[in-house]
Amino acid sequence: MRNLLATAVIALALVACSKSESVKSDNLSIVEANGSKIEYKVELAQTEKEMSKGLMFRDSLGEKTGMLFALWKIGEPSGMWMKNTKIPLDMLFVDKDGMIYWIYENAEPNSVKLIVAPYAPYAVLEVNAGDVIKYGIKIGDTIKHSWFEEANKSTDEENKVEAVVDEMQPQVSEVEKEPATETPKVQNLD
Repeated sequence: MRNLLATAVIALALVACSKSESVKSDNLSIVEANGSKIEYKVELAQTEKEMSKGLMFRDSLGEKTGMLFALWKIGEPSGMWMKNTKIPLDMLFVDKDGMIYWIYENAEPNSVKLIVAPYAPYAVLEVNAGDVIKYGIKIGDTIKHSWFEEANKSTDEENKVEAVVDEMQPQVSEVEKEPATETPKVQNLD
């Protein structure tokens, strides 16, 4: 009886821990240049802990599912790797506008090789290896998700503030721009 009770307590603790560590999920679309959309259900890795774990220790990833990493929250250039990740992945490196600017296909399971894009990504979308070819995903396609809409909204607001500040700057007259033509007179005090 005592062992049964101990086992039940451990099971409840594991369930409680797994619920508190669950990663939020959401839908996103990849929009191709021709306007066609590919819909994905993704987990959102937003904290440093969630991003560090990523898709590690999983045996599979469902069709049209993946994980979107909020790398801009780290605030430093970053690379991806496949340490303890059992499934091969395609990685889509995305800029602040949601545009896919670099793709790494068929990342090798369990590899500790760093995968580093030409410049720091705003986010990375990891999907099943082969999805890039299967769905015709290309550089220049755009990911539609609230993260990118929010990023662009704040950029638009920053641009409006800069425009107002520029308008408020005093205008410099043409006379003030011309160099002085007269040499200043020096007075001798002897």
